[in-house]
Amino acid sequence: MKKLPVFVLSTALLLPSAVPVYAADKAPVVQSQTLTYEQALEKAFASSIPLKNAGDEIDRAFEVRQSAGSSIEYYPTGTGNGAQAAIDRAKIKGVAQADAVWGISKRQYELEKDNIIYSVKNAYNNVLKAQKQQKLADASAKNAELQKVLASYKAAEGTISLYELSQEEAKFESALKQKAAAAKAVEDAYLKLNSVIGASKETRFVLNDEPQFKPFDKDETELENDIVYIVSNSNAVAMAEDQVKLKRLDVDLYTYNAGNTTPYKASEIDVRTAANKVQDTKQKLSDGMRSIYYSIKQLEDQYKVLLIEKEKAEETLKMAKVRYDAGVGIKADVVTAELAVANNEKQIFDTLIQLDNLKLAYEKPWVAAGGAGTASGSN
Repeated sequence: MKKLPVFVLSTALLLPSAVPVYAADKAPVVQSQTLTYEQALEKAFASSIPLKNAGDEIDRAFEVRQSAGSSIEYYPTGTGNGAQAAIDRAKIKGVAQADAVWGISKRQYELEKDNIIYSVKNAYNNVLKAQKQQKLADASAKNAELQKVLASYKAAEGTISLYELSQEEAKFESALKQKAAAAKAVEDAYLKLNSVIGASKETRFVLNDEPQFKPFDKDETELENDIVYIVSNSNAVAMAEDQVKLKRLDVDLYTYNAGNTTPYKASEIDVRTAANKVQDTKQKLSDGMRSIYYSIKQLEDQYKVLLIEKEKAEETLKMAKVRYDAGVGIKADVVTAELAVANNEKQIFDTLIQLDNLKLAYEKPWVAAGGAGTASGSN
């Protein structure tokens, strides 16, 4: 079979008339206004209905607590006997319960803020991630198009079969579909971010807070110290402990011979059950932090490997450009090498996104490990 000279292929691939022209995708109008992560967070706080309701619940719980306390004439202690003792103790339990609910409402407000912080971080980073994927998909489509054109010249000269040509054409069609899917993913990511921060669905902020690599310099001893500190200061744990206090009141102020539907022994079991939930919440937070810690360490190792691979890809690109400039290489090889670099950069960026999300989850494990939901569900 006759082979086409390299310089002919190179020239042909550079001629505008040799490459079919496709209509440019209609890109959404992007606002010039930039949006940092902190700005996104402030918008989310200001627009969150659940957060506003949680704030109102604090005021409501306080009013209930004040009202309950105003009817107390004296404070009985220990178990009682008879209907009047039950009434007196019910008032005390009512105040204690109202006081606990007030405290829980304040902790719930902080947990709601933490959930928003985590949601905004994920939504913001997902837009950045989708945009990087779109750039990679565009580069992939460009490469696939050049490979298809190159294959068409080779097929015309008989150096490849029509089947091989059809394979390159299929790859190009697939790349176009992936390009369209990547553009759709960017739109979806923006819609989710806009929903979280309370912006209109048409808004397209320019996001400029890309995560940067910062070593996670913590050893396992520091991990265990962090676990003790975070679990001890967790609102999720505190809320579970409040439930124990409330259940303990039912035992400490139990009244016999007052038509109680809950036996004394059953109330004791309720205390143990609530205490078990405290331990369960602590265990989940501890396990979650350890899991996050090791995931971060593994991703940091992966990041270092990707940097080495990037250097290799960049060297391959450099050589492809040298060969092309010297007239012994073709543009398609340069584009392929550029795509390899772009793919590696996308992997690096995805790793940075994961690290950024995980480091926040390490500081607030209850939003990632379900600690908040566990505690609030026990109210």
